[in-house]
Amino acid sequence: MEKSLLHYIENTGDTDLIFLEMFKSDFYQDLSLSVRLAHTPPELVMAHLKIDQATYDAIPKTEAVILPLT
Repeated sequence: MEKSLLHYIENTGDTDLIFLEMFKSDFYQDLSLSVRLAHTPPELVMAHLKIDQATYDAIPKTEAVILPLT
């Protein structure tokens, strides 16, 4: 099994970001770190990341989904 490399896209401008991402496979699986952290006990996340409750509470609890341009 090939190891995939994680990546992210950040819009550093002040206009909408439009991009095209293509895959060699018809299988796509998204792993959202914020959703994974939301399903981990808060005490464990805060201790491991050395963050306080306010910082933990600021982590988005829902996945940000990239949608195709319509």
